[in-house]
Amino acid sequence: DGGLARATFADLCGRPLGPQDYLAIAGRFHTLFIEDIPKLGPANHHEARRFVTLIDALYEAGTRLVALAAAVPEQLYTEGVGAFEFERTVSRLNEMASADWLARERNP
Repeated sequence: DGGLARATFADLCGRPLGPQDYLAIAGRFHTLFIEDIPKLGPANHHEARRFVTLIDALYEAGTRLVALAAAVPEQLYTEGVGAFEFERTVSRLNEMASADWLARERNP
C-alpha cells in the first residue's frame, strides 16, 4: 500500500490508459481522490468507458475512493450509449461510499 493519491478525472480517464494501468494504480494506493468527474454521456463515451474500467480495478482491489463529481452516481450517466452498462458502476460507487467499505481491509 503506497498511501494516498489525488488526481483529476482528466488525468485518469482523459488519456488512453487501459486496464493494466488502472490495476497498477489500484495496487499501489489504498485511497484515491478523484476530482472534477463530469456528467457522462455520448460526447465523452470513451472517457466514461475508462472510468468504468478504473472503478472496476479500484473495487476489486478494495481501494478507498473519494470522488468529487458533477452529480450523484445515479445521475452521472443517464442516457445514450453505455448508460445501461454504467448501472453496475453506479452500484459499485455507492458501495464504495458506504461506511462499511471505508472501514474494511483491502483485498490482498
